[in-house]
Amino acid sequence: MSTDAAQLRSKRWAEVLVRAQQRMASAAEFVVEGTLNRMVGMTLEAVGCEAAVGGRCLVDTAEGKQIEAEVVGFSGDKLFLMPTGDIRGLMPGARVIPTRSVTSVAVGDELLGRVFDGAGRPLDGLG
Repeated sequence: MSTDAAQLRSKRWAEVLVRAQQRMASAAEFVVEGTLNRMVGMTLEAVGCEAAVGGRCLVDTAEGKQIEAEVVGFSGDKLFLMPTGDIRGLMPGARVIPTRSVTSVAVGDELLGRVFDGAGRPLDGLG
């Protein structure tokens, strides 16, 4: 192969790689889903996905609903989740989807005397 042909081929590959890099930069971040492996009391164990402690996951139920759960620990490739709502309908092998979000609540004098659930939703009917 001549030097000119090699340079042309190299230039073409560089252009292809630049276009591929641009497409990847604009692509949405991939979310790796896991499965519900075990449940002991209120603690759920998921495998096959990653999330940081304090992160949120959605767990599919047999009825087609989703339950939100917070990551409270890990061991090796296992995540330990604490559901923030009703756990009826959970089954082994249920899909677990990390949401890449962390719940935070602003605090101030407006919260005095109010009642909220673990996810920060008001329970006192005051909106």
